[in-house]
Amino acid sequence: MKKAFLIVSGVWLLVSTVIVVNGQLASNNVKQSGRFIILNKAESEHVTYAGRVDPPVVRNFLRTYKDVSDEKWIEVKEGFVAMFNYNDIDYQVAYTKKGNLVRTIRSYNEDKMSTELRHIVKSTWYDYEISRVHEVELPLTPITYIVQLVGKKELINLEVYDGETEVLQRFNKSK
Repeated sequence: MKKAFLIVSGVWLLVSTVIVVNGQLASNNVKQSGRFIILNKAESEHVTYAGRVDPPVVRNFLRTYKDVSDEKWIEVKEGFVAMFNYNDIDYQVAYTKKGNLVRTIRSYNEDKMSTELRHIVKSTWYDYEISRVHEVELPLTPITYIVQLVGKKELINLEVYDGETEVLQRFNKSK
């Protein structure tokens, strides 16, 4: 039970970080920068670019994502995060400063879900629309899915881990 709680807490922290990072980039009006580090806006309202991503990080990224060339990089305290879209799936891939993979988060709509995952969710939550799926992959750990459901009266964030579902959050819809 402790392990499940820690995994749920960790996954929720990762998803929260994803949302915050996306919001930061949107508010900064960041333009594509190749393999530059993107930092926060300076007070002068200009985006500051500070050097390149460390070579081991780029090397490991290119080993896995050979066909990607339009990624955006940001520097975080622990290392670097590459964000890109590939085959209509949004990716966020985090690395340590030494180039070790920390996590991969893939976000997509219902039409990209596996049949098995869709069945797990829809067998219980059949009256809800699946608005977004966040697939969180950590090294040496089974994939965890955070499924955002939209019902007539509420919104639900549902975790699917190892075939089991658990409600993470419920929100009442505004009228």
